[in-house]
Amino acid sequence: MSENISFENVRLVPAKVDQAVTLINAFTVPVEHSEQFLFRWKDNARIMAAQPGFIRAIMYQSLDNAAELRFIQMTAWESGTALDKARVNPEWRAAVQRMLEDEKLHIKARPVVYTVALDVFPNDLL
Repeated sequence: MSENISFENVRLVPAKVDQAVTLINAFTVPVEHSEQFLFRWKDNARIMAAQPGFIRAIMYQSLDNAAELRFIQMTAWESGTALDKARVNPEWRAAVQRMLEDEKLHIKARPVVYTVALDVFPNDLL
């Protein structure tokens, strides 16, 4: 997969690695759209959870309603290659499009794929 996948105002850069990756997606969601956003996000998560290589997804919600980035998604994948394959799934792409085009939502997504640079545990000598 050599080309970026794009939705309106959202660019998905291919991971192209065989090591474990985490997709971190920060969302701007108006307070009054929180329930509808989570409803739509669950549609996406159900589809992604069924894909080969999916490990786990977590959605964090800010305790501060005034925060710009009110929701943070962290999704772990066995490899960047598995994530890249999952992202071309037509069912998932349609679910993302529904979320982005939902007239009841006014959200902004910022997805970026990461690998672990440093992992710190209690009493680790750094």
